[in-house]
Amino acid sequence: MSVKSLGALSSICSVNACSQMYPDARNSPSKGKAKQADAQSWHSHWWDFNPLADNLQRPVAWSSSSTIFTPHPSQPLILGRSFSSSKQFLVPSPDQILNNSAAYEPPNVITVSSNDHWLFAYFPGRESDGVGCLWQRGFSIDKWNIKSCWACERGAGVVNAVFVGAEREWVTCPDGSTTRLTQSGPLTPVSNPTLLTVTQAHQLNVYFLRTYGSGIKTLACSLVQPCIIVENMSQVANDPPRGPKTSRLCSAASFGFIFHESVFMVAMRSRRYPLSDTLRAASDTSHDLGLSLDMPVDNQLDERPPLLDWNSYEEEQMIELCEVKLRFDGLSMFVIAAPLSPIYHPGPCLTSFVFVSVPGSRPDTSTSPKASPAKDKQPQRGQLELPTAYLVASFLDFEEYASLPKSSIVAYSILKAVPPNGKIPWTTRLVGDRSLSPRILTVATPGSLSIATRKATVVVATTNPGGSLARGAAKPKEVPVGNLFALQLPDLSDDPDCDHPSILAPVNRTSSDCPLSMFPSPNKLLACAVSMQQTSVYTLPRAHITSGSKDTLHQSPLAQALTIALQSRRSTADISHILSLPNTPATMLHDTLFGTLTSYDVNTRLGSTNTFSMVDMMGAAVEIYRARARQTQNDDEKERYSMLSRNALNVCSVSACLTAFEDCKESEGYDLEPVWQLISLSTWVVAFLEDIMKECVFLADVADPTPNTSLNSNEVMPKEEPMDDNPFLRNWLASPIQQDTNESPHSVSLGAPILLHLVHPFALTNLRAVVFHVSSFHQYLASMTAKRENSQFARNTMLDLVSSSGLDLKVLEEILSTAIPEASAIPAEEVMTSFAEGHPVPAQHEQLKKIIRSLTTSSAIDKPRLFIKSSDLVDGFANLSASDRPVGDDPGIDVVTKERLLTQNPRLLCVRCGGRSQVGSEVMVAGRSSPRWKTWERMWAARCICGGSWVSGNI
Repeated sequence: MSVKSLGALSSICSVNACSQMYPDARNSPSKGKAKQADAQSWHSHWWDFNPLADNLQRPVAWSSSSTIFTPHPSQPLILGRSFSSSKQFLVPSPDQILNNSAAYEPPNVITVSSNDHWLFAYFPGRESDGVGCLWQRGFSIDKWNIKSCWACERGAGVVNAVFVGAEREWVTCPDGSTTRLTQSGPLTPVSNPTLLTVTQAHQLNVYFLRTYGSGIKTLACSLVQPCIIVENMSQVANDPPRGPKTSRLCSAASFGFIFHESVFMVAMRSRRYPLSDTLRAASDTSHDLGLSLDMPVDNQLDERPPLLDWNSYEEEQMIELCEVKLRFDGLSMFVIAAPLSPIYHPGPCLTSFVFVSVPGSRPDTSTSPKASPAKDKQPQRGQLELPTAYLVASFLDFEEYASLPKSSIVAYSILKAVPPNGKIPWTTRLVGDRSLSPRILTVATPGSLSIATRKATVVVATTNPGGSLARGAAKPKEVPVGNLFALQLPDLSDDPDCDHPSILAPVNRTSSDCPLSMFPSPNKLLACAVSMQQTSVYTLPRAHITSGSKDTLHQSPLAQALTIALQSRRSTADISHILSLPNTPATMLHDTLFGTLTSYDVNTRLGSTNTFSMVDMMGAAVEIYRARARQTQNDDEKERYSMLSRNALNVCSVSACLTAFEDCKESEGYDLEPVWQLISLSTWVVAFLEDIMKECVFLADVADPTPNTSLNSNEVMPKEEPMDDNPFLRNWLASPIQQDTNESPHSVSLGAPILLHLVHPFALTNLRAVVFHVSSFHQYLASMTAKRENSQFARNTMLDLVSSSGLDLKVLEEILSTAIPEASAIPAEEVMTSFAEGHPVPAQHEQLKKIIRSLTTSSAIDKPRLFIKSSDLVDGFANLSASDRPVGDDPGIDVVTKERLLTQNPRLLCVRCGGRSQVGSEVMVAGRSSPRWKTWERMWAARCICGGSWVSGNI
């Protein structure tokens, strides 16, 4: 079954809102809308927001690999899309759903683990039990395998779920360094994954897979009464809720993980429903634990309940809280639940509630260096700590359902008494209460967190009661219908440092499609919102960006986000998306990369840990430049950013080739089992070196050494020489790849991106090292006497490759070695600038001219062989190797192994650089596999050489 037959997932194309429309799956009451009195304006009505009152759920999840998961609008399916590409896929459903899809609804709960390895969803049943399913991800982000699934009885469906055991969060400090926050939530040292679910029966289910275990285990406890459950302990099923007329079911739940605490909070909101024999609370677990569940059934439950009035169905006006401890004692896991005092609020309709955790401030040792934190900093008995978490809830009051609902939002601080006062360790206080009328708040999500100011925010989506439409013949397709605001905690006031992005909607549905759920992107720069009819992506409010000096670029929001994304090994697709927008200045690309380099340098000088490398940073640059090239409409800019992206990928390729040679290096030579794989890498390296040397020849051999004052400082003018008899040189000089777009047709720039490999210390060091290995590998094969036909072919191929290249690798390696100290002597700020801009800067031009002169005046380059190949002489000048396609830009070449792609084998596609690969296939040479090469290939099984994620190449 194809994805198209199920209805395509809405396209995500712009930063504010962009989507194809879902089929109308509205479940709100049928109401005839009044016609708009004024054709030039639009107005909302109360029934437009009725799905919020009905607690209609359309979940969405955004994984750390930048995959967006949404439910199908009408079928029990999960759709996945890799942002920001057109790659979409279908998550496989369990067999019981595929065999009877009409018996299940679209999933109302979707959650993904922080490491993007696990996915969970719950499919409610239509007049039947629901199904919960757990998936495990493969190497590519679109391959999900069902790990386990289980049935959930009616009245015990999953309301909310979350994975625990996430790594500590990285944050940036004002000086540019990075640090990790303290652990929030329970530690799970012996289980992966660990899934928490809250059910309609007010129960917490813990599903976990023990390390090296064979099956999913379950712990279940009540959240409305004290409960202790230990792993492998016999569990007794609780009695179902009883009552003469109604049954309480949990309708909404939220998890709160607090910094410095191993415990977590669960907040619940309940509704009263009619009680019948088809609506019963489930037992503590839906898994078969081998226990007898035969219990006497009350005959009263089989009797038809009397007719109920409207008030019997109302939502309870309180939020129940429960403190939960999930721990491991060295032998078993156990759960301790302790209900807290509920929060009473008269709001009749809860639309959303979320926990926002705030990291505690570090101890101030400057005031008392010799003070003991255990003695001097300990709070007194009964003293309350500073708020470490907030519970933010939004409400709608429909009154008599005659006018627009009134929207309000409240914030409660959650404080802990040290030491605990009696049996109540936590206290809640109302700290913020704000009315948003006439705007209507539809959904809220935790905002960004500042470690320096400890300022926490919550992002809310608000809809306007009405607005005007553009007059005239040229009407826009979308109009603003609301805004996203960042509210400061605890007073819920607007954050003055943040902007207010607009929410756009199609002109024909300005008032009928409010967001029902929203989930932030991995770096909290974008948000995916799902409504009844569409899926949209919006920019989240962020601090106003002001231009500053290079010393403060690390404090820019995008530079901080990129630094944290690289430290956390998260996708940078949302950052690249913002930098690719037409309204983003081109200088912002340089400022973001330079600020990240500054943080990297600060961490290195302070001795802090950098979990990412310069190659990882260049991989992010590949994505940024490539995204900018796709979005720009200017052909010159498109070519320039494409060149920058290709060269950044070449930096990653050189590093990958270097690690391959180092892994296959032996004491006396190289491992010859993967000889053909090493020859493929050598072929790519030699071709790349030829491109660099050709650039040097045109800058030194054709250039006049006498400076021309009419040119820019980074340009030289070619001599006027007769070139009619050499069409290759004539075409090469006119090639746009060798020129900057603002230069004359005969000028050659010292700022070409490929020349960065000759002046940047990191790129130059890697280039010299890989030249050394290719030269050593060539000499090693040349010194061997081939005894078998395969060895003879490999030896001859490598000898022909080097001899026809026009390069003396040994001399070339010596020249590059002498250039490294001089390149390292350039000021660090200029070196970082060249890395951020992707090409040599004027401060490096003298050093660049010197190394070009050394290369072109030595025996390292044989110019006739460099430019004219033997195949060109056979095929004629019409097939000269003056191709406009750069090295590494051939779609038929494996981006990792540099081999030709086999059409019969499945391919992987990198969502970052667009390269294809077949890594993971078995390598056999003379009947034996190469363990060294397989080890190197496994490095790229989950990620491309640029750091991007893989997707299947056939979607």
